[in-house]
Amino acid sequence: MFTRPVRKVKRFLPVDAWLERYPTKERKNNKKTAWMDLLETYISRSHIHGLYLLFLPTMRRRMRFLWSLALICACSVLIYVSYLLGERYHSKQFKTIVAHSHASIHHIAFPAVIICNRNRLNWSRLPEVKLRYNITLAQEELFERILTAYDGLSFHQFNVFDTLQGEYLDDLNHLNFTQIVTELSWRCDEILADCHWQTASRDCCRMFRPRRLPLGLCLAFNELEQRRGTDTGINTGLLLRLQLHEDSHAPGNMGQKGFLLNVVEPDVWFGFDIEVMPHYRTNVAVTAVYHYFDDSTLSLPSRWRRCVMDYEQDSEHFQTLEGQKYMLENCQAECQQRYLMRYCNCTLDLFYPPSEYPACRLKDLPCLSSHNHLLQNFEQVGEQPYVHREESGLLCECLHNCKSLTLVTDMRKSVQQPWPQANSSRLRNTWLNVYFKKPSMLVYKTNLIYTWVDLIVSFGGICQLCLGCSIISLIEFIFFALFKVPQFYWKRARGELDTTIRA
Repeated sequence: MFTRPVRKVKRFLPVDAWLERYPTKERKNNKKTAWMDLLETYISRSHIHGLYLLFLPTMRRRMRFLWSLALICACSVLIYVSYLLGERYHSKQFKTIVAHSHASIHHIAFPAVIICNRNRLNWSRLPEVKLRYNITLAQEELFERILTAYDGLSFHQFNVFDTLQGEYLDDLNHLNFTQIVTELSWRCDEILADCHWQTASRDCCRMFRPRRLPLGLCLAFNELEQRRGTDTGINTGLLLRLQLHEDSHAPGNMGQKGFLLNVVEPDVWFGFDIEVMPHYRTNVAVTAVYHYFDDSTLSLPSRWRRCVMDYEQDSEHFQTLEGQKYMLENCQAECQQRYLMRYCNCTLDLFYPPSEYPACRLKDLPCLSSHNHLLQNFEQVGEQPYVHREESGLLCECLHNCKSLTLVTDMRKSVQQPWPQANSSRLRNTWLNVYFKKPSMLVYKTNLIYTWVDLIVSFGGICQLCLGCSIISLIEFIFFALFKVPQFYWKRARGELDTTIRA
């Protein structure tokens, strides 16, 4: 049986397809000419220096290579410097400058002046307190010993409760000693007299109100009103007479007599103590330094700029006393409460505003005494390699407010009465004068060294230096690369260029 061999069928391509698959030399030259024409239209209008020299038909190969090398070097410098600029912008470094060397002091409120008697309690009211709380004869000795400890109590002196170690305290544990101490504390009419504000005589009890402090119960001026001082110099601020009343002090407290003074910003809970001694006229001159972070820094997290704004309640560093504005000192006071809770599971409400922390009862006071050595100092984060401490302190990650005021006090004392007279009363008056020292203050501003505006300006400068181009040049290049070149190949794929060539 014979089979007929299968013959291969020859297919004939159309002319257009044949030319597309097997282009002639003339066709190749035409395509190359079309591409060069397109490239020339961009190069002739481009503002990138040196780019057109790479495509000049008359340019020799050696010169084309040298210009290519020069352009590569320029691009390398551009990329490297742009990287350095980006690193500089990303590092977010700050600088602090003097924004105003003579800003008016009238822009800020007069300081809050807080006065505390070193002997916190008026012992003359003790008999009526005993009657009110039904203290028996068997309880009197312990009751007086507890109040004597409260008479000299402050946050760093919990050792006054050492005498309660090992004592049976259940019989008096039901008493609210914070309330009892409040009833025994000095009233404004008992220790303050002859008050003057801005050279005008005022009622002391209308100007001062009771105030809790880590020193106990004290009297505060200008905490809520935030009056502004109009004049500067001695006797232009707050002038008053302090009455010691040594006869009404606790007989068991043999500590130093006198007063403690805090001069702080009105929103600050406590500050550094200033000792005011009897028989002296104490003049306290106050100068102010204001420091703020400008708006360019507020977009950064608080851990970068190392300060906290009042509205940043979600910040990890936002910790303040309940109901109080965020300030460094308020954060530290809140930290004190947390350490009291850690060691004794309670806080001494006599020192702080009302909060949700449980208040220490009488049976908790020996615990405070036993941990007094751990509550003496604040410890900064990272200071362990540089500061030697026998005991650890309070580790509080508290930052300044981004708009903070620092009050600098200059104290001058002059002797009023070198010694008491033979038949004089033991009232022992002391004059206190607090005033603004000068009508101006320093204002510091912290801002970013390198902002996004500086980044754009620097990038534009390096682009001009290396390539001589601008934003418009980049837009032209992007338009050519993303629109003109794809359009050229799209037309060629559809045969529009071939038609043009054949025509």
